Parts: sequence; C-alpha cells; structure tokens
Amino acid sequence: MSGKHKYKFINGVFFIPSLGVIQSETTTQKLNLSEQYILQFLIDNANRPVTKSELLKAGWPERVVSEASLFQTIRSLRVKLQENSKGEIVETLPRVGYQITRFSQEVYVDKQPIEFTKITRAYLPYIMVSLLGVIMVALASLYWVYGYKYPTQDEYLTRTLTLGTTDITIIGLSNAGVDDLESKLQKIYTQHEKQGTVANLTNIMLYAYKGEQHYSVSWCRRDEANYCQPYTDQSYLIAFNDWDKFEHQTLTNLNIIRKDPIIQTDMARDPTAEVFLKFVDESGIDSQVVYHYMSKNKDGKLNHSYLTFIAEKDTEYHHALSIGSAVITQAVNNSPFMAVGELKPGMYHWAYQDNDLITENESTALMVEKQVKDRFESKTISYTYLLYHQPYLDLVLNDEVGLYWAHNSDQAATTFNYEDY
Repeated sequence: MSGKHKYKFINGVFFIPSLGVIQSETTTQKLNLSEQYILQFLIDNANRPVTKSELLKAGWPERVVSEASLFQTIRSLRVKLQENSKGEIVETLPRVGYQITRFSQEVYVDKQPIEFTKITRAYLPYIMVSLLGVIMVALASLYWVYGYKYPTQDEYLTRTLTLGTTDITIIGLSNAGVDDLESKLQKIYTQHEKQGTVANLTNIMLYAYKGEQHYSVSWCRRDEANYCQPYTDQSYLIAFNDWDKFEHQTLTNLNIIRKDPIIQTDMARDPTAEVFLKFVDESGIDSQVVYHYMSKNKDGKLNHSYLTFIAEKDTEYHHALSIGSAVITQAVNNSPFMAVGELKPGMYHWAYQDNDLITENESTALMVEKQVKDRFESKTISYTYLLYHQPYLDLVLNDEVGLYWAHNSDQAATTFNYEDY
C-alpha cells in the first residue's frame, strides 16, 4: 500500500494508497484495511472482472468471512468514493463480481513540510498505547489498595413513538424526563413539516436519552433490510441549556452522512472498536473519537483499554484527552435493554493540556470526561447497556457518556454475549 502515487476517478476523487485515504476537494476520509485491500485489488486488476471470492481473499487475508462483509465494504467504498450514481466507479457485474475501469494514475507529492508537531501527531497513538502498557505494569501492584464501589443500576424508563417513517425510542430516569424529550422531538418534527424538509427524516431510527446533566441523541438511516446504512450513524451530547442550539442545527443543517476523522495510527494496531461523538456547545470542541482495544481473558472477562481524542471545531485538529483501562464483565440484566456490561475501572491518565482555542467551562466533553476521571479515582463501577445490535455496529448507553454507536472490527464484537440475541 506504499508508493508515491495516487489514483484519480472520473468524479475527481482521489485514492492515495500511501495514506490509505479517499480525498476530494472538500473531504478526506480514512479507509479501513479491508477497504484499502479491496480498492487496490480492483485497481490492480482493472483489465478484467474480479470475482467475489477473489475480493474476499484480498480484503480479509487469512480470514474467513461471509459475502455480507464484502457487500458492506463495497457499499462503504461507494459512499467514500462519493459515487453520484451506483456503479459510477465500482461497477457491479451481475453473477460475476466487480470492476473498476475508469481512473488515471498520477504522482503524489506530499506538499506539507515535516514538522515536529505533525510527527508527534502521527505517532501519538502508538506512543500512548505503549505508555498505557508501561503504566499498567508499573502501577498494577500499587494503584488499587481498597475495594470497589458498586452503585445501584439506574432504573430507566422507555417510551416508543413513530413520527412519519421515523421510529423513536425515548429513555429517561423519570416520566418527567421522558415527557420533556418527547415534547422536544415532536416540536423538531413539526418544524420540519412546516418548512418542507420532513423528507430528510425518511427511514430514520432515533434514540434519545435525558440523563442527570445532559441530553444524548443518536440516529441512523435504515436500509431495506432495516439495518443502519454505512456512515449515517450520528451521536450528539447536548447540555441542558444548549438544546436550542441543537434544535436549530437539526432544522438548518441536519447531518446524515458522517465523516471519519483522520488520526494517523499507522504505527499502532487497529482498534477493536471506534466511537464517534459530536458536541453542541460554545466550547470550541466539535467532536470526540475513542479507540477501544479489547482482549478476552480465559475466565471470560474483557481487558479494555482506550484512547480518547477531541477535535477543535475550527481546525479539526485532534488533541489527546485521556487514556484508560478497565475490566468488562456481563452483569445481571434488570434493565429494559438487551444486555448490561459492568465496567471495573483500572488505570486512568488525563492527557489533555490547556488550549487557548477551547473554553473549558463551556465544554460538555470536558465535563463528562472529568466525571469519568472522578469515577476511576474513586474506584466506582459503571454500567454500559446494549440497546441495538447489527453486524459490526452496536448502539450503547453509558451512565456518564450517554448514547453512542460502537463500530466493531468483528461482526459479533466481544463486549456483549451476542449468542443471547
């Protein structure tokens, strides 16, 4: 995948193999390894049709996956390649496979000077993963001296409603909280009807949650199989006093297609799962991405470590926020949801440094992260709930963070026991 060249497609979009990205005049989107392998294989064999079996071997070397994985990857590539019509770049050959025929190869020159800050940014995840391991080993025998605190699980109330073709699940800690969210969501839908934009809400699956200090809203657009379409998942965390900003944003610029943040991780292993979260406030922080790394012990417990980054709204520059580790076990499910995971806090390191472009006292992201930090330091257990699952994608509710989509590297991720569903 190395080499100083790039491929230009007929819609003006470029594939840069050395960076593993799709680039247009306005966007840069990171490809996962399977997407890179498959796109490169199609390009290398542009003179002939490529069969599905060939692409399965190329996209997942030394692994056995179903054709559903290939279909999902092809669909994801079409979105990232910004096809104006299906088959514009990746042509489907019925009962045969796929082929790419219309592209040109050009020399790729990285015009950006190599600076210390860019090197630091590129290698930061690798450094942090290494640091995480060192700190965990050094502190393993010293950090936890006393017992854990086991708070009672919250008693969640749920309500479902349908507005047009939008299916909504509302979650709260009280009937008043559920009523509040239902009223707010109905108002947004009515406003879309009045301004003639209700078609933007076609086939949407939406979850909304009112916690103790913020609202959380997640949605996606469903396909014909009732699955979330790739890159249509969105998750927002909104402080109570910022709901009006969120309402205005959804009425004027409703986000459906999500971009992948570009954080160079070439020197670090691929995460087990990725989480993307957006914020609505005046802090200067636009979004957050979390890389999760998980491995299962012989006793069935999960070792879980993670890296968290926050992005500036104006520059999209990503700052390291925190690194941490925990042990996850399946808990008794007394909730109205599919499953419950118990998170036992381990090591935590606050990595964020003051920044003039960020107003900390306005930041929902930093407020939530400080709560996470306090929980780790007080050795308090937290709970994570599974609300929805499809291959490679979970919708999760966390006590502190709220709702978010977890993009898993495996079809059936290890966080929850999917054999029960």
